Amino acid sequence: MTMLNMSGIYSGVQARIKQVSLLADFVPCSAHSLNLVGSCAANCCKEANDFFLFIQNIFVFFSSSTHRWHKLSQYSISTVKSLSTTRWSAREDACHSLKKNWSSIKQVLEELINDDYEKPFVRSEARGLIRQMNKLETAYMTVFWSDILHTFNKTSLLLQSVDIDISTVVSLYNSLIEYVQTLRSMFNDYEKLAKTMFDNDDLIPDYEHKNRKRKKRNDESIEPDAIFNGRENFKINTIYIISDNLIEELKKRKISYDDIIPKYLFFLNISEQKTSEVRDGAKKLRKIYKNDLDETFENECVHFQSLLKTIKNPTNIINMCKFIKEKNIEAIFPYVYVALRMFLCTPASNCSTERSFSTLRRIKSYLRSTMSSERLNSLAILNIESSITKMIDYNDIIKSFASKQSRRKV
Repeated sequence: MTMLNMSGIYSGVQARIKQVSLLADFVPCSAHSLNLVGSCAANCCKEANDFFLFIQNIFVFFSSSTHRWHKLSQYSISTVKSLSTTRWSAREDACHSLKKNWSSIKQVLEELINDDYEKPFVRSEARGLIRQMNKLETAYMTVFWSDILHTFNKTSLLLQSVDIDISTVVSLYNSLIEYVQTLRSMFNDYEKLAKTMFDNDDLIPDYEHKNRKRKKRNDESIEPDAIFNGRENFKINTIYIISDNLIEELKKRKISYDDIIPKYLFFLNISEQKTSEVRDGAKKLRKIYKNDLDETFENECVHFQSLLKTIKNPTNIINMCKFIKEKNIEAIFPYVYVALRMFLCTPASNCSTERSFSTLRRIKSYLRSTMSSERLNSLAILNIESSITKMIDYNDIIKSFASKQSRRKV
C-alpha cells in the first residue's frame, strides 16, 4: 500500500482533489507549518543539534535520579524540562528553564563532581555537562534560542485560535521574518547577555577556534579557504545559518498563503481603495468563481464600499461578514456575503479539529470499549463544547432522568 503525501502536487492528496475540483485551494495548517520551520532551523547545523542534545542530557541527568532531582530543587525555583519532537512549546519551556536555572545547575554539578560518595560515572557525566556550560557558545545559544522560541511559541498559540483567517496568518509570518532579520544584526547584544551568565568576569571563556579542513577535488582551485577566528566562525557558520534558515523556511511556507490572498486583496482594505480598483478586483474574483458569483457582484462591492465609508469601518473580513449578518442586509449584498464566506471558509489552521480527535481517545478507553456510537458522539460533543457544558443547569435534567428511571411504585 502506498502512502499519499497531503501536500504532493503531482500524486498526493492535493493533486487528487484538484482532479475533482480545479478551484480547490491547498492551504497547509499555519501552526504546523511554523512548527516545521522551527524544527528545520533546530537541525540546520551541528551546533544547533548539539545545543538541544545538551538540554535533553541535562534533563535526563537530573530526572534519572531522585537524589539529584531533589538536590537541584533545593537551589532552583523551577525544574528543568524535557524536549519534545511534536510540541514546540516544550522546547521553549526547556530552553527557558535552562536559562532561568543556569547558575543553580552549575552549582549542583560542581557539588556532584566534588562529592567523593558519588559514583564515578555520575561525577564523569557531571564533569562533561559543566564543561559544556563553561563554553561561551552554549551561553549564547541559550539566550538566543530562548528569545526565538518564546516568540515562535506565542505566535503559534495565536495561529491555533478558531477565529483566525489567512490574512492574519500572512501578517504574522511577515512579522516573524522581520523579527528574525532583526535578531541577525544583534550578535553583539546577545554576546553581552551571554557573558552576564558567568559569575566572574575574569573567567569568561572565549569562542572555540574551529577551522575544519575540507578535502578538495582535483579540478578545484588551490586557493586557501578563508580563516576566521573563533568569534567570527561562530557568528557566520552558526548564528547566520540559523537565522537565514528560519527566514527562508518562513518565506517558503508563506507562499501557500500568498497564492490565495491576492484574489481577495481588494476586500482587506476596501474602504481605502479607489472605486475602479475595487471594481477591477471584484471582476477578477468573479472570473475565477463564475458559478458562484453573479455579474452584479462588481456593483455590490462598490455599494458595499460606500456603505463602509458612511459607518465605522469593520477592521477585517470576519467583522465584515458579522456586520452583514447582524444588520440583516444579506438581501442587499448576497454575492458579497458569499465571497466573504468563501474566504472565511478557507481554513488557516486545523489544530482545533485535531484536538477533537484526541478528545475521543480520552473518552473511549479500554475501560469503555463497548460504548455505542450514539453515546460516544454525545460525550464527545459535551467534552469538545466544555465551555457551554459548564454553563448548563443540570437540576431539571436530573429530575427528568430520575422520573423516567424510577422503579419505585408511587
